Amino acid sequence: MIDASLGRAGCCGFPACPPQPPVPSPDVPPFPPAGVNGPSALNIQLATAQTGIANGAVIPMGAAVRQYGDSLSYDAANHAVIVNRAGVYAFTWQLLVSAAAGEQAVTDAVISLQSLDGAAVLAQSGAPVGAAAPVLITGSAVARLLPGTSWALVNNSGGAISLDVAGAAPAAFAASQTVTELC
Repeated sequence: MIDASLGRAGCCGFPACPPQPPVPSPDVPPFPPAGVNGPSALNIQLATAQTGIANGAVIPMGAAVRQYGDSLSYDAANHAVIVNRAGVYAFTWQLLVSAAAGEQAVTDAVISLQSLDGAAVLAQSGAPVGAAAPVLITGSAVARLLPGTSWALVNNSGGAISLDVAGAAPAAFAASQTVTELC
């Protein structure tokens, strides 16, 4: 059961979050520089096609386009989100996926949110894929995480997949991931 009211005891085994400051007025920039107290958020986007992502491989996300606070950072070399402060975090992701041409036939694409070392899986999402058109795979997870842990999206489809691109620059889309510190 989810208690949507503010200031009440937590739900789902999570304690209540501490009170947050009021929402800033519209004249305050939405993404102040790193080091600001309060919850952190990170948005990563990919605007280029990726082909032949092998089973078990980390999804090669693009660069962080927005970052608020310092509880999260993005490791572009490993395509992983790093938790810098213990807390409860919400992850959401969207990927435009198709079966990779010339690879082992994949009928169902499965994307996992897992620790970079592969020891823990927070969530999985998937959908049937075909040769005709790419499908949008979305997923989400909420978890209490420890500092120093790294989290990445991984192809667990049993074969290679590709990320397709919809739209044109500057609005081209292949994948997106947002991580928000809840408390």
